[in-house]
Amino acid sequence: MFNDLREFIRKAEEIGEYKMIEGADWNEEIGAIGDLQSQSPDSPLLVFDRIKGYPPGYRVATNLATSAKRIALCFGLPQEAKGIELVKAFRDKLKEDLTPVPPVAVASGPVKENILLGNDIDLYKFPTPKWHELDGGRYIGTGSAVVTRDPDDGRINIGTYRVQIQDKSTATVSLAQGHHGNIIARKYWAKGLACPMSICCGQAPILYAAAHFDIPWGLSEYDWAGGWQKKPIEVTKGVATDLPIPATAEIVLEGELVPREVETRAEGPFGEWDGYYAGGVRQLPAFRVKSILHRNDPILQGNPPSILPRVWTLGRHIQKAAALWAELDRQIPGVKGTWMIEEATVRRIAVISLQQLYGGHAKQAAVIAAGVLATAYALKYVIVVDEDIDPSNISEVLWALGTRSEPEEIETIKGWWGNWSNPLLTPEQRQLDDRTRSLGIILACKPYKYLKEFPPSIKTSPELAKKIREKWPALFK
Repeated sequence: MFNDLREFIRKAEEIGEYKMIEGADWNEEIGAIGDLQSQSPDSPLLVFDRIKGYPPGYRVATNLATSAKRIALCFGLPQEAKGIELVKAFRDKLKEDLTPVPPVAVASGPVKENILLGNDIDLYKFPTPKWHELDGGRYIGTGSAVVTRDPDDGRINIGTYRVQIQDKSTATVSLAQGHHGNIIARKYWAKGLACPMSICCGQAPILYAAAHFDIPWGLSEYDWAGGWQKKPIEVTKGVATDLPIPATAEIVLEGELVPREVETRAEGPFGEWDGYYAGGVRQLPAFRVKSILHRNDPILQGNPPSILPRVWTLGRHIQKAAALWAELDRQIPGVKGTWMIEEATVRRIAVISLQQLYGGHAKQAAVIAAGVLATAYALKYVIVVDEDIDPSNISEVLWALGTRSEPEEIETIKGWWGNWSNPLLTPEQRQLDDRTRSLGIILACKPYKYLKEFPPSIKTSPELAKKIREKWPALFK
């Protein structure tokens, strides 16, 4: 496992999955290069240096997890695992006794090599990109880990929320409705208080993963990350807040998110994870920066939304599929695999491969999937296929959809938990702040009532495939 972002970057370079780019402009070029590079399978991690208008050493790292090997590296999983095998490895890890390991406090750390206070605070000190052509500004927080403390029970929460620079000492933080950071901030505001907040903009991959994964309410992401790596995360007390911040973070912004009635700033538009500028411009509470901490030669972590989620997530589709698989295994038999279709923006389409053992089995699996924490938010379709279908193979899933499903039997659930960036929200819904939508359940599997009579497939059987691969290994490298 990796103690900081730099160790991860060095490992990517060591295994030949790294590319240094010099001389790019923060204004659109960095974002466009990252987007275009990501369109090639297993594209490299990118580090930008000598960025226009900034001194050497002030860098931006992006495309952290655009290969299966680097996803596996982040989580300490077998580097050769891909597709459903990577999901299985992640699921098996989840099924272990992942005892939470609380963070350990240290007096200082690399993050405190530079401390900016008062008039020295300047968010433009870093080469923050304008990531997309139509963005309303520069977003310093895309690969961020935002630290807050629940005012009621003192629990530390870490979430990933986008952060837009407004001026040299002010930003806005977009806290998604229903997410833990939003709930905590509202608790402070209800008391007439600003919400203390620390925004990390570059940290150990496992901590970034925890920040944007679906960690249950009541469990701190620090504890989850420590439990995963079986070693505590080192934290140090902030200088402008008493929040624990990662001691090896690259850049940390400390301050307070004020109530809406105190001050708001116009936020957006921003190219969102759905692949659209659907959220528009909104008035969001101001984040007043009280200190900036950063390492020497800081690296700003960039995970800007893209229509290819491998750019902005750290294997989130793998995590979601593995969490879904683990929960299905806990409740029902016969599950052979799960997948979240990355090309459908990670959240939208879940696929379950199932050996049907009784009437209603497939539909039961779909309904369970709809309610699992890792998959419920913004889910649009659940597709259930038979055990002969690899759910990570989109061609096989489409074949099952085309030959084993009936459109008239698609079922819908209305009023499902949705998101503001959904491009299909009507103007009326936006006016009412109504983010709900529908969820579809598609059974693309053989009807159970005549399962044995269903025509056999012409696909090569697993038994014959094994024999052929063993006899002709050179053909299937």
